Amino acid sequence: MSNKIELVGIVVLIAIVGGFVFLSGNKESTPITGNAVAGQMQKVVLSQEGFNYKDTIVESGKPISISADSSVGGCLRSVSFNIEGKKYNKYLRTTEDTLELPSLSKGTHTFSCSMGMGFGKLIVE
Repeated sequence: MSNKIELVGIVVLIAIVGGFVFLSGNKESTPITGNAVAGQMQKVVLSQEGFNYKDTIVESGKPISISADSSVGGCLRSVSFNIEGKKYNKYLRTTEDTLELPSLSKGTHTFSCSMGMGFGKLIVE
């Protein structure tokens, strides 16, 4: 009987901590459209909306540097892309950490957190 009570207690504790991680943080939204400079790296700042990333728009033919603002929390700080069979992953611990992607062709590229729980779209125009 005491094992069941301990197990229930652990599950409740995990649920509370998980809820705190996902629901805490800055709820302010910030623009996330890539600011492209001709011939240079596009800088994109990811924002979180609920349990997912906000969609991001970038230009084709230019490399991309991705960071995350303070609204992104929990496992969504660990960004994972699978583009044309190649994986790009990085844990964006601070707002200064970046993940660099090569220039991409036009289309929509979906990405997720490392746990596959939160998703976003990188729209290349």
